[in-house]
Amino acid sequence: MKKATLLLFLCSMLTVGFSQTIMPCLHDLGVHAMEQEYPGYKEAVEKTFQDAKNSVRPRTQDVYSIPVVVHLVWKNADENLPIEDIEDQIEELNLTYRRQNPDTVNMNPIFSDVAGDAGIEFFLHDVVRVETAAEFTPTFSLTASSMPDEVKRTADGGSDPYDINHFLNIWVCKINPLSIFGQESPILGYAYPPAGLPNWPPDAVPADPEVQGVVVDYRAFGKGKTFSIPDPNGGQLILPMEGRTTVHEVGHYLGLRHISGDGIAALLGGVDCDADDGVDDTPNQGRQSQFDCTSGQNTCTDAMDDRPDMIENYMDYSRETCQNSFTKGQIAIMRGVIEGPRSGLLSPPSSTSSPAFAEYAEVFPNPFDNSVTVEVREGDMTFMVQNVLGQTMRSGTLPQGRSQLDLEALEKGVYYFSIVKGEELVTTKLIKQ
Repeated sequence: MKKATLLLFLCSMLTVGFSQTIMPCLHDLGVHAMEQEYPGYKEAVEKTFQDAKNSVRPRTQDVYSIPVVVHLVWKNADENLPIEDIEDQIEELNLTYRRQNPDTVNMNPIFSDVAGDAGIEFFLHDVVRVETAAEFTPTFSLTASSMPDEVKRTADGGSDPYDINHFLNIWVCKINPLSIFGQESPILGYAYPPAGLPNWPPDAVPADPEVQGVVVDYRAFGKGKTFSIPDPNGGQLILPMEGRTTVHEVGHYLGLRHISGDGIAALLGGVDCDADDGVDDTPNQGRQSQFDCTSGQNTCTDAMDDRPDMIENYMDYSRETCQNSFTKGQIAIMRGVIEGPRSGLLSPPSSTSSPAFAEYAEVFPNPFDNSVTVEVREGDMTFMVQNVLGQTMRSGTLPQGRSQLDLEALEKGVYYFSIVKGEELVTTKLIKQ
């Protein structure tokens, strides 16, 4: 397939047609911004992509479990999302990355042989809430593009990440629109692709590791919401938000590109069939869908194996209500990334307690045999015990004071004990011996 091109910076040189397209995901702008600050970053990303693509081995049948820390950085009250929205989003990640979402039945039958189960699951480790006066706005120019990475730094009004090598950090905030020559594009989210993390070769200049993770606008995080954007044909589009923006951005975090490859002609409102996402089993697509669900759309006609655009793919810009699948080729790349530059996600640090856990409760002994004692510091608290796959094994309510919790039915292994205090979730690791 044709090599993907990341020429987003050229769109600032040609404004004709820009208003005809909306760029809600800042993936390629992020790569461009990193290249400006760290020359060689784009080349390192390409090398990591190819290494991941070439590293697929038959052993990769294990289900991988990724711990997630959600940072809610809010200014107005509606940006401070309830815990239910966070839980819904984690559930949506698990359904989509295991291909257990019920809307897979809507897949075009022509793609039934390439869609697959990624074998990747997610569990919520912690929620961090930060009230801020800061604004988070991306900017673009030929020489000084920037992403709103202030959201990832406490000193700049955001929230410092948990250990980026061992946790998937997701920041949720209000992202202001991107403006290019007076044309505004609402932004739903962005994520940086891996570039050899955590160990860079001696001759490479590493990007700031603390910016690794995913950023999502609060209006696109969770399910059952709407987001209003300009309609390329005039007026406004009211888009249903069902948690697929985060699915899309986590795809970038795990090494995937947009399904169209983001050709320069497509970025300017045309069709570019010479660009590609580098994945063998995705069809050649000349531009991102414009938030529609046009079944049978075919922007590139190929002499051999001509297939329509895969509007059902999570890495397209189709409506979230018609996205439902990753391909096996995309899955191979994501799993290669997890086995390579993001392998730290599979080996959490020895201590994975939330810093705030001890303020609310204590659980002992740890390791334990059949039961634990839970001492709740203040007021009744909801609790849950999850396994490493994020599956809830026990849940309920604990009163203030000491309680005995019978966990004899659990198999030996590692578990995560979480309590909910108001809108805050705090977690500690338990080991059954």
